[in-house]
Amino acid sequence: MSPDQPVAHPAHRFSTVGIYVQPPTAEQTHYFDFYKDCGYNYIEYCEAGFARRPDTLDAYYADFSASVAAAQKKGFKVWILLLAGMKQWKGPAASGGGAGTFGVLETEQLNERLTFLRQAVRGLKGADGFQFFAGDPGGDPQGRATIRDCAAFARQVQSIVREEAPKAAFAVNLWAIAEWAGFPSPFTLDFWQKQVVLSKELVAEPGLLGPDCGVIFSMDNYYRSLTLTTYADGGITPELYPQAHDIRRLHDRKVKPVLGWPYFLVDECDDGFITPNNVVTKGQSQAETRYIRAIVDHGLAAGLDGLVTNASFVAAEPLNIYVFGRMCRDPKLTPGAALDEYAGLIAEDDSRAALGRVLRFIENNCNWQNSLPKQYRLRDFDVGDLTTAQAAMDLLGTVVPRKRARITLPEPPEQYLPRLRRRLETIAAGDIGGPSPHYRPQKP
Repeated sequence: MSPDQPVAHPAHRFSTVGIYVQPPTAEQTHYFDFYKDCGYNYIEYCEAGFARRPDTLDAYYADFSASVAAAQKKGFKVWILLLAGMKQWKGPAASGGGAGTFGVLETEQLNERLTFLRQAVRGLKGADGFQFFAGDPGGDPQGRATIRDCAAFARQVQSIVREEAPKAAFAVNLWAIAEWAGFPSPFTLDFWQKQVVLSKELVAEPGLLGPDCGVIFSMDNYYRSLTLTTYADGGITPELYPQAHDIRRLHDRKVKPVLGWPYFLVDECDDGFITPNNVVTKGQSQAETRYIRAIVDHGLAAGLDGLVTNASFVAAEPLNIYVFGRMCRDPKLTPGAALDEYAGLIAEDDSRAALGRVLRFIENNCNWQNSLPKQYRLRDFDVGDLTTAQAAMDLLGTVVPRKRARITLPEPPEQYLPRLRRRLETIAAGDIGGPSPHYRPQKP
């Protein structure tokens, strides 16, 4: 089916459309208006006090709390990710990259971490919710703890939230839960099969999930290039989890919220698997609208309460951020229509169609698609005679940036268009992504 053709969609609608980002700097406060214009109503921030020297934490949480309040003032629900399995940085520098992770069976380390988590929740008690983060970073690096140990740890963190922030909600994020009950490499099929098995076990853990404890699914088997590559190499069809019957059971148990967390895709910083990715390039302007439509449709069909995407490079990836929010709100918005809609935000009316064609060419050559096994790639856009990056650059040269943007954007259209040219130059050089050379195919 052509990506420009609409498809049938279920009647279900998301109540939560979220984005996981860093708190904006003083120069980036307009990002809130951009997120709002895209359709987002929920923001996630990551608590990183573990990477600060303890004597600096009071000031850190005061600043962080102000960032939470600023987002709430703009109308967003704000949730905090708690990377529970991190050791505390002790210095001598005021901050560092962190002190690594610990095994939950190390009682002394666990008790210390719970003390610092209590300080974090107390300092951020105005947040709307907190998440226990299962792994990456985290898990049990010693490979000895069981999924029940993970659940027990989550319950301890939940108790802290109940005591220190009684008005806040709580959820368990199943991201990289495969790092419990053993610690396989994410570059292996074993990891991704285990991700499903342990997610199911955690969901079934008695007395954990319910009205006061939600769950957040990673959805890797639906979309993620690294995951799908390991399955393709192993000759195995991935089990799609969760599905609609799984979500119905959770809703029957009054579990809330029940969200999906497709961390990658909107901005491709996928574990160094995609080469080059956004970390390497410091942000590439791309388009993955076909794949965004697909993951949103999976979430709608499953009956999730909502989806949360990630954006580390907001200025570089405004198109994908915009389209993710819009598609979550409008299940009938096709990839082609989304590109044309965004082109109309950037270009004056006379050159909007030209920019729409350029964006289609860029998407046909996106890193994400090139890193996927061929059987998981979606049909390309029809770009007619626009068959080379040079031809696309020539057409881009005819685009007139809109002088007055119709919505708030991270940067003005005249600053965004050169990003597209740099992407086309990268495509011309043949540097359009693919599996990392560090990945070793897993043959059946």
